[in-house]
Amino acid sequence: MALGKGKGKMEEHLELLQYLIYIFNTVFFCAGAAYLLGLWIRFDEYMMDYVNGLGMYHYWVGTSTVMAGSALVMITAFLGCCGAFFRSVPMVLTYKIMTVVTFGLLLGGSAYVLDNGLEDSRIYPWLQEAIRNKIYQYQWDMSARRTVDILQEYVGCCGGDSAGDYGAIHLPVPDTCRDQVTGNQYGDSCAEIFSQYLEVRTGWITGLSLSLCFFQCFAMMFAFCMWQALKEIQKGN
Repeated sequence: MALGKGKGKMEEHLELLQYLIYIFNTVFFCAGAAYLLGLWIRFDEYMMDYVNGLGMYHYWVGTSTVMAGSALVMITAFLGCCGAFFRSVPMVLTYKIMTVVTFGLLLGGSAYVLDNGLEDSRIYPWLQEAIRNKIYQYQWDMSARRTVDILQEYVGCCGGDSAGDYGAIHLPVPDTCRDQVTGNQYGDSCAEIFSQYLEVRTGWITGLSLSLCFFQCFAMMFAFCMWQALKEIQKGN
């Protein structure tokens, strides 16, 4: 009789864990799908011009890692729901392992993006140097000229450090350093404004990614409890 009650309690706990895993993984799947909409950052025309022109490919490393992690979250979420539905120990175990892997990808990718995508991060001095180098090539390299002009005109800035970058090499300040409506020269450097431009996108990417990491901690706990419960039931049978 006591054994029957024990089995009944275990069954209740198992059902609760099933529903929790269904709920969490449905949210994970939707969040992963929504996150993939962030591909617009990766394939935005202007963003691609900036990254390709400045050679800022290291920024893609972090964003691509996080996006890969988000795609894996969707697969893992589906696997988790299947494991809970079929009450399969191997599937739940695989789900646990994949959740740890996706957690690591999202956390590592987010850390890298934050380290290379905020105004106060390593990207700021890197941008100063990269833009100055393009300005030094401004007269004779059409690709460098195009990169600098696009950046200055569309972001609204002038020079790597300031407009003085042009004076340092005896070049006149180009028209792209001026507001097209008022004609006033931009007072902010491109390193500053573009790092702020990146910071907004970095915030969206890492905000959702770290939120997923937080809730994945609970998912791992539920999966572990379910795995243990399924093993106990198997032993009882």
